[in-house]
Amino acid sequence: MFERSILIRCKSFKEKFFIKLDKGSDSQLIFSYGANYGIVYQKSRSIVQFFYLPRNAWILTSTSAIWTVGSAMANPYQTLYFSALGANAVTIGLLVAFGTGVTIFATLVGGYLADTLGRKIVVIVFSWMSVLASFVYFLIGSSSLIILPLTIASISSLYSPAFNSIMMDSINPADRVRGFSVFNAINTFPSVFAPTFGGLLMNSFGILNGIKFAYLGSTIFGIIAVSIRTKRLQETYLVMRDPSAVHRSPWFYIKNSITSGFTSIRKSDTIVKKLLLYVTLAGIGTGLTSPYISLYVVNILKISPVSYSIVVDLAGVSTVVLLLVVVFLIQRLGAKKSTLLASVAAPVSNVMFAQAKTMDELLEWGVTGAVATAIQTPSLATLQAEAIPIEERGKILAMFSILPSLVSLPSSVAAGYLYINLSPVSPFLISLLPFGAAALILATT
Repeated sequence: MFERSILIRCKSFKEKFFIKLDKGSDSQLIFSYGANYGIVYQKSRSIVQFFYLPRNAWILTSTSAIWTVGSAMANPYQTLYFSALGANAVTIGLLVAFGTGVTIFATLVGGYLADTLGRKIVVIVFSWMSVLASFVYFLIGSSSLIILPLTIASISSLYSPAFNSIMMDSINPADRVRGFSVFNAINTFPSVFAPTFGGLLMNSFGILNGIKFAYLGSTIFGIIAVSIRTKRLQETYLVMRDPSAVHRSPWFYIKNSITSGFTSIRKSDTIVKKLLLYVTLAGIGTGLTSPYISLYVVNILKISPVSYSIVVDLAGVSTVVLLLVVVFLIQRLGAKKSTLLASVAAPVSNVMFAQAKTMDELLEWGVTGAVATAIQTPSLATLQAEAIPIEERGKILAMFSILPSLVSLPSSVAAGYLYINLSPVSPFLISLLPFGAAALILATT
């Protein structure tokens, strides 16, 4: 039988195959193997390309995911920890309000520092401060000491505008939808299962000691993550510093933080102002609903906490998966239309929740909310990145965090009054007004 061998170099991968050109089945199998291997390689490379992020964006994404494994074991049970330490309901409310107030102020200062000192130094210094807060939470043994780690943790939120600015600075404008989707999916995934570990710690060691060990875990994972962040993160916004700035007092930065944020908003484009109004109205709706969802499910619908946790976990898994799937939908529709679609889904989700009576209906509500979150998160971030100039990014992003937080406080108080005195379902129905107004604002953008 006449046989000859030739050398084939596949272009898609660096492998060589000697293939016998005869009519035997072995030759066909060899060639088939090479072709299939090339297809698998191409698919693998496509997956790697899909999850690709620029250096700084990947460093922030990966370290956040590592840190979330620890923090998500403890953070969901913070008020329960306060109670186990001896704080009563009134004290817990005051502590939460205090923490929110300090966080708002710190975020305002952080936005200014991100644009005047640079992004990296702010992220690194206050990431370490956040790790310190977790460790202090682990150490304290009295309700009178809660104020100490709570203050440290609230001040450490100062780095949030700088963190978000680095993400927007690093990701190519044409690739932001995919980039923000990948970031949120990877960063969210640990929070799907980590709270369960916190619950297991409480079952094993009791509520107080269980959460203490959860905060210790948060500290350990935080040290690992922030050490990597400190070593690998690079600056994305170089600032020409004024030599006289060395002699300026902290009050100078505080005063300028307050004025510069509002000045930047006043000088910004119309789209930035409308997006700010949108998130502010959505903040009112969130304040009316989020504090009372679990109470309504457990006390009014009489669904067990375990069953409700299943809904929350499935919604979390759905969000992670959808964040990766909806990329192509968002790229097709555009960031603006996608954000509008998500804003319409929010009130629809609340209607579904208000009408829910069974576990199946709650699951439908959870999946609808996951769809809205998955579409809105990368779409809104892309709109912000496109509309906000790089030199004002820190200050304006701080306002995007501050305004929703400010309006959510009084709306949460109003929701409590409505829940008790009017009807438990009334806050969810009334939230349709601000959510609907937010959607109308986007429609005119």
